[in-house]
Amino acid sequence: MPKSLLSPEVKACLDEAVHAELYAANLYKHLANQLQRLGYFGAQKFFLAESANEASHYQTIADFMNDCGDVAGVPAVEAMDEPIGDLRDAIETAYETELQLRNDYNRWHSACGDDAVTAQFLLQFLEIQRKSVGEFGDLISRLDLAKDDRAAILMIDNELGSR
Repeated sequence: MPKSLLSPEVKACLDEAVHAELYAANLYKHLANQLQRLGYFGAQKFFLAESANEASHYQTIADFMNDCGDVAGVPAVEAMDEPIGDLRDAIETAYETELQLRNDYNRWHSACGDDAVTAQFLLQFLEIQRKSVGEFGDLISRLDLAKDDRAAILMIDNELGSR
């Protein structure tokens, strides 16, 4: 069995990252289910795709850990049962989640210290988070423009389903 190339500190960061990615994947499935219940079928499709992306991020990290002679766990993820009230609630929840992931990846990247390989690996996730925060921020801005106009909100929902 090969010796791990990851320091205990860096492995702990990557373990946190796999948990965070699986949590986001489950959260987005939860949001998709809630949005379907509310009749936002485009947003449902969008969040199911987002969930798949987060699961893919988990696998990318797991593969990296394996390549470094370690193994990523499959941590238990907290259950989600809080209902959302509307599309804005879901988008704001996603924005906060992506912003937290961005901050976490920044912290994990900084914690790599002399481990340039892992630091370089994590840069791709910082870029993903930058784009995600921007995308959800843009959606919030569009919802602000729509105010309570149901037709405009349904148009945004329809566009989300086309992404």
